[in-house]
Amino acid sequence: MSTIEIKKITKKFGEFTAVKDADLSVKAGEVVCLLGPSGCGKTTTLRMIAGLERTTEGDVVIAGKRMNELPPEKRDIAMVFQFYALYPR
Repeated sequence: MSTIEIKKITKKFGEFTAVKDADLSVKAGEVVCLLGPSGCGKTTTLRMIAGLERTTEGDVVIAGKRMNELPPEKRDIAMVFQFYALYPR
Protein backbone atom coordinates (compact mmCIF):
# COMPACT_ATOMS: atom_id res chain seq x y z
CA MET A 1 0.00 0.00 0.00
CA SER A 2 1.10 3.56 -0.67
CA THR A 3 0.34 7.06 0.46
CA ILE A 4 -1.77 9.30 -1.73
CA GLU A 5 -1.45 13.06 -1.66
CA ILE A 6 -3.14 15.75 -3.64
CA LYS A 7 -1.53 19.15 -3.40
CA LYS A 8 -3.50 22.25 -4.37
CA ILE A 9 -5.26 20.48 -7.25
CA THR A 10 -7.66 22.45 -9.36
CA LYS A 11 -9.79 21.25 -12.25
CA LYS A 12 -11.47 23.66 -14.63
CA PHE A 13 -13.84 22.83 -17.46
CA GLY A 14 -13.69 26.01 -19.51
CA GLU A 15 -14.77 28.82 -17.20
CA PHE A 16 -16.32 26.42 -14.65
CA THR A 17 -14.11 25.41 -11.70
CA ALA A 18 -15.10 21.93 -10.51
CA VAL A 19 -12.34 21.57 -7.87
CA LYS A 20 -10.27 24.44 -6.45
CA ASP A 21 -7.02 24.19 -4.46
CA ALA A 22 -7.86 20.81 -2.89
CA ASP A 23 -5.40 19.17 -0.50
CA LEU A 24 -5.64 15.61 0.83
CA SER A 25 -3.22 13.17 2.40
CA VAL A 26 -4.10 9.51 2.82
CA LYS A 27 -1.66 7.24 4.62
CA ALA A 28 -1.10 3.63 3.61
CA GLY A 29 -3.86 1.46 5.09
CA GLU A 30 -6.26 4.33 5.80
CA VAL A 31 -9.83 4.20 4.56
CA VAL A 32 -11.23 7.52 3.35
CA CYS A 33 -14.73 8.45 2.27
CA LEU A 34 -15.51 11.62 0.31
CA LEU A 35 -18.94 12.98 1.19
CA GLY A 36 -20.75 16.01 -0.13
CA PRO A 37 -23.63 17.21 -2.24
CA SER A 38 -23.95 16.54 -5.96
CA GLY A 39 -21.63 18.73 -7.98
CA CYS A 40 -19.13 19.49 -5.22
CA GLY A 41 -16.19 17.77 -6.97
CA LYS A 42 -15.95 14.32 -5.31
CA THR A 43 -15.96 12.32 -8.54
CA THR A 44 -13.71 14.81 -10.34
CA THR A 45 -11.18 14.57 -7.50
CA LEU A 46 -11.17 10.77 -7.64
CA ARG A 47 -10.87 10.84 -11.43
CA MET A 48 -7.80 13.11 -11.16
CA ILE A 49 -6.18 10.77 -8.62
CA ALA A 50 -6.87 7.78 -10.87
CA GLY A 51 -5.60 9.63 -13.95
CA LEU A 52 -8.92 9.68 -15.80
CA GLU A 53 -8.90 13.50 -15.69
CA ARG A 54 -5.85 15.75 -15.91
CA THR A 55 -5.40 18.38 -13.25
CA THR A 56 -5.55 22.00 -14.37
CA GLU A 57 -3.18 22.91 -11.53
CA GLY A 58 -1.53 21.12 -8.61
CA ASP A 59 -0.02 17.68 -8.10
CA VAL A 60 -1.16 14.12 -7.54
CA VAL A 61 1.51 12.21 -5.60
CA ILE A 62 1.34 8.46 -5.00
CA ALA A 63 4.07 6.71 -2.98
CA GLY A 64 6.11 9.91 -3.09
CA LYS A 65 6.07 10.07 -6.91
CA ARG A 66 4.34 12.81 -8.91
CA MET A 67 1.75 11.13 -11.14
CA ASN A 68 0.38 14.05 -13.16
CA GLU A 69 1.85 12.87 -16.47
CA LEU A 70 1.32 9.12 -15.99
CA PRO A 71 -1.67 7.47 -17.71
CA PRO A 72 -4.19 5.58 -15.53
CA GLU A 73 -2.77 2.14 -16.33
CA LYS A 74 0.66 3.17 -14.97
CA ARG A 75 -0.62 4.46 -11.60
CA ASP A 76 -1.44 1.11 -9.94
CA ILE A 77 -4.60 2.53 -8.42
CA ALA A 78 -8.32 1.95 -8.84
CA MET A 79 -11.60 3.41 -7.68
CA VAL A 80 -15.03 1.94 -7.10
CA PHE A 81 -18.31 3.81 -7.38
CA GLN A 82 -21.60 2.99 -5.77
CA PHE A 83 -23.12 3.38 -9.24
CA TYR A 84 -20.90 1.75 -11.88
CA ALA A 85 -22.08 3.91 -14.79
CA LEU A 86 -19.79 6.77 -13.66
CA TYR A 87 -16.69 4.77 -14.67
CA PRO A 88 -15.97 4.64 -18.41
CA ARG A 89 -16.41 1.21 -19.97
